[in-house]
Amino acid sequence: MKRLIFIIASLAVACTSPSFPAIDRPSTPTSQEDMAIIDYIDIRLEKEYFWLDEVLERSDYFNRRTNWEEYLDDALLMLDTNEDDGYINSKGQRVFYSYVREIDSDTRATSTTGFGIQLHYTIIGVGDERLGLVVEHVYEGSPAAKAGVRRGDIITTRNGSQIDMNNYVSTFNAIQNNTAATLEIGIFRQCPLEGESEVMTLSLDKGTYETTPIASCHVLRVESCDERIGYMAYTQFKSEHNSELVVMLQELASNDIDHFILDLRTNGGGAVTAATKLVSAMLGSEYAGKTLCELRRNPLNTSSETISKCSLEDLGFGLGAKSITIICSENTASASELVIEGLRGLDVPVTLIGTTTEGKNCGMDVTRRTISGKYIEYAPITFMCFNAKGFGDYGEGIVPDLDMVADNSWGVIDEYYPLPRCGWGDYTNDAALRVAIANITGSLPANATSTRGAASSGVEPYDTLARPYIGTTLLVEE
Repeated sequence: MKRLIFIIASLAVACTSPSFPAIDRPSTPTSQEDMAIIDYIDIRLEKEYFWLDEVLERSDYFNRRTNWEEYLDDALLMLDTNEDDGYINSKGQRVFYSYVREIDSDTRATSTTGFGIQLHYTIIGVGDERLGLVVEHVYEGSPAAKAGVRRGDIITTRNGSQIDMNNYVSTFNAIQNNTAATLEIGIFRQCPLEGESEVMTLSLDKGTYETTPIASCHVLRVESCDERIGYMAYTQFKSEHNSELVVMLQELASNDIDHFILDLRTNGGGAVTAATKLVSAMLGSEYAGKTLCELRRNPLNTSSETISKCSLEDLGFGLGAKSITIICSENTASASELVIEGLRGLDVPVTLIGTTTEGKNCGMDVTRRTISGKYIEYAPITFMCFNAKGFGDYGEGIVPDLDMVADNSWGVIDEYYPLPRCGWGDYTNDAALRVAIANITGSLPANATSTRGAASSGVEPYDTLARPYIGTTLLVEE
């Protein structure tokens, strides 16, 4: 099922500022600020939006007597041909991938200040009217990591108060979005297969840490397996971390790995350049110059080429793996799906383990500019993605070879997958990773049994919250 994940992929664009007929502009706009930003939105919709033909037909009827934050969605709701721009959520509401928002000027920084916790989008119920927030990821070197917070921990209290139906949204924001100055959190930790659990209280102050998307990268030491299995958990395709990505993959290559497991279960996308860099390192110089994907735009688009090809590079090394396995979920989208279909387009076998992916086969050219004192990031859908064989029909998601929530050949099922249960690379407690290893070696690792239910007895999903913006970008600063 598609979830609220915004993925963007961008190539160089240039925006001009043409004048518009009076009919297109209200004589009394909400404000000069609204008018200026709406002008900016219109310029790119009418020149670059993938379904710009219909925009040009209906533009005169767009409601420009509104505020700029609401204008884009209101305009796109008036179109019929743009079905691939977003999806219908569980509440029957249309959610668009295209967006416009105000951002900080340093959003491409490789470090940030906060607690260093990313929460899973699922809120779980713990007994009567009590809730828990599940830790999806902890950034290395962050205050949370130094305090001992781990992936899979269940946060049950904040500042001594139990998380419940009245405060879980504010608590989510305080932790995920760093809106609190300090945190005291109560944690329940359980290893599903080891049967051990503990309760603790941890205090955190904000601090600065690196926002690397490489959550884990190492060679797995699997008992009774002579072959070397490389593993990387990669959470977002961020071009500013391309050098780090290459270094980590080169380190794996130097270990002469036999197989490679790429964990993209939380990766909603990122830069096309980062996706190209990753696949270039995976496949090596033999594939240099080959097309990973094509980005196809509306023929009326006057700002970019109708077709842009993304070619693989020669980085001087390759993983040389005999097999490639990708762990995926409904949160795997855009650039992650581009990697999967790109490999298939090059006839490189890849095994998918998890659940059906998001299904975002389109992307955006992203621009940023200052308007009326606001730094605005704007990302309308401008192209569709196709692999080297011309295939791009995965708008309903990519189906895994081994499904983690249904019966599979290894009998290891996790009905609440991808709810995190343990640290990255922990194949004893990670059902999907155990299945990946079993599929490579021909047998389940030690202690591998079926996993059903949530991360602790008596808990189940209660609600979901939207995940933050993540992106696939080749950015143009204006």
